Amino acid sequence: MKTSLPPLACTGARLRRLTRRVTVFYEQYLRSVGLRLTQYSLLAHLELEPQPLQVLAEKLEMDRTTLTRGIKPLVAAGWIVQTPGADARQRLLALSPEGVELRARAREVWARAQGELEAVMDRDFVAELNLNLDAALLRLKPALPEDN
Repeated sequence: MKTSLPPLACTGARLRRLTRRVTVFYEQYLRSVGLRLTQYSLLAHLELEPQPLQVLAEKLEMDRTTLTRGIKPLVAAGWIVQTPGADARQRLLALSPEGVELRARAREVWARAQGELEAVMDRDFVAELNLNLDAALLRLKPALPEDN
């Protein structure tokens, strides 16, 4: 006879709290180059070679609307160049030379932040956490609607 177990504490709420703390941790470093963690992530996934907005959205697992909002200040600052694609609906994104320079400076700052995070949380713990997060991403993906 199988008994129904009560649900565990809310995983979503715990992950959101952890995400907020980790974001604050990284941003205390990234502030020195004028970036938020989400902005650094966008710059880190772009190259000089233009790529469609949709491709970047898929890499980051973000919807296009959220991505468009996120890139606006980076385009306005001149760090990302946006050009039309093959048809009027497609937009291509690439790093500007200034964006490449900022990303290089930000990558150094991020590396310091990552090292400090590993020191605070223990490097082996962070490595195991990353493995578990990757496994969770893989397990959850099939349970989501196709457009996610």
